[in-house]
Amino acid sequence: MSSKNNREQDLLLFLSKSQSYVTSEELVEELKISQKTVYRLIKKINDEYMDKPLIISERGRGYTLDYENFISYKKSNNTYKENYRSPSERRNRIMEELLLSSPKPINIYDLFSEYYVGDSVISNDEQIMGEELKAFNLVLERKDRKLAILGEEADIRKAIKQTNKIFHAIDLDDLKNNQELNFNKYDVLFILGQLRNIEKELDITIPYPYNVNIFSHLYILLSRSRKVPAMLFKDKVSDDEMDSMTRDVILYPVAKDVVHNIEIYLNSSLPKIEIYFLYQYLVSSRMQGSLAITTTFTPKVVEVTNAYIEGMSQYLGIEIESQSIFIDLANHIKPMLNRLDYNIRVKNSLLSQIKVTYGDVFTGVTHVSESVSNTCDLPSINDDENGFITLYFAKVMVTGQHQRPIKTLIMCTTGIGTSELLKAKVSKKFPELDIVDLVASQNMQMVKEKYPGADLILSTVHLKGDISMHHLLVSAMFTLDDQKRLQSKIEEIYHGQ
Repeated sequence: MSSKNNREQDLLLFLSKSQSYVTSEELVEELKISQKTVYRLIKKINDEYMDKPLIISERGRGYTLDYENFISYKKSNNTYKENYRSPSERRNRIMEELLLSSPKPINIYDLFSEYYVGDSVISNDEQIMGEELKAFNLVLERKDRKLAILGEEADIRKAIKQTNKIFHAIDLDDLKNNQELNFNKYDVLFILGQLRNIEKELDITIPYPYNVNIFSHLYILLSRSRKVPAMLFKDKVSDDEMDSMTRDVILYPVAKDVVHNIEIYLNSSLPKIEIYFLYQYLVSSRMQGSLAITTTFTPKVVEVTNAYIEGMSQYLGIEIESQSIFIDLANHIKPMLNRLDYNIRVKNSLLSQIKVTYGDVFTGVTHVSESVSNTCDLPSINDDENGFITLYFAKVMVTGQHQRPIKTLIMCTTGIGTSELLKAKVSKKFPELDIVDLVASQNMQMVKEKYPGADLILSTVHLKGDISMHHLLVSAMFTLDDQKRLQSKIEEIYHGQ
């Protein structure tokens, strides 16, 4: 039987998928609980959500979600509350502690004492952790009743990021105020300041998920540096790699300055390889702004981009005009090739939804990626990358509309791919909208000044303050419920004109 917390999540999930009211009898049948429990769960959810009821009830019809409140609830609800009762959660916590302290050993008693488990469980955990660490080229060593993880520093940090699931779904906008994530608030403020400095220095914006990747790297760097003296970091960089980095007169000075700021913050020196580590993340990130606007690409980027366009044209059975997608896709492929070279993985938080919404396109991209890897001599391209690339071809399939009378801005903090996907889906479903731009949510005043003639803002985040134009909160995947509410908003705008 599921826990009470799981019951609440199951109830909300079922209501979110329903496009109309749901009766208590339907909830009883779906959730396999009593009607009395249904009433109790609904009351508990509404009592805990302070603003106003999250679940609306209407006599004779049943229950439905207040959809805009539900979007906010999903962002603010503590999805990541720590609970280490399950064996996998216990092992993850222990493995993270060992990784942060690597290569220093930790006494087994200190690692396992709070879990009240016996020697047989400890031995089994060791075996499982050892197998999991092999995927990162790391070794779990036991000696004198102590455990230690041994391996290269780059591999250790990748394992830390993979083990700590919080790094997969950070919302940087909410991070400063979210006390439940158990981050060091001073480190958070410092790193967010460094990200702002990077963007200011380069005159760009680093969108999600690349900003999260850089944040995670810097947070792990701070955590590791406090636990392990820098002299224990054994990784080396070849002279050719260092020469290539120092010749980059744009990104290298920025990486160097950030590492210098970290040294001041920690009051300790760091090895020069930290500059190279950060540089890898910078050249592997997609950027928006003056630095990102370019029409010149290396022959390799051109080759890979054209291979995707040709391959997807054949797979989908349509003629994809190169000029309609080449620049956007090439600007994505360029940092992707760096990620493949440096073995940096960017988590695609919308991957499961992309697979469901654009299953055929995703399958085609996956096949083309296999061919591209072979013909262009690239490492294997993972599903996260395939999901990002899918969005570009999904956009091609649903765009092509003429300009529309309702001038609309799409506001999103979840990055280029998500904003473009939302734009494409909105354009297809509502041809009366003229999507004039995709904008960031950080500076509402700038939006007002730059787009005084806009009629409507579609936003995936709550807009604060006095908003003079029409606005609507929608989910990133633009569900049927979003579409119904947008249709009402369009009618409201027309009637007001």
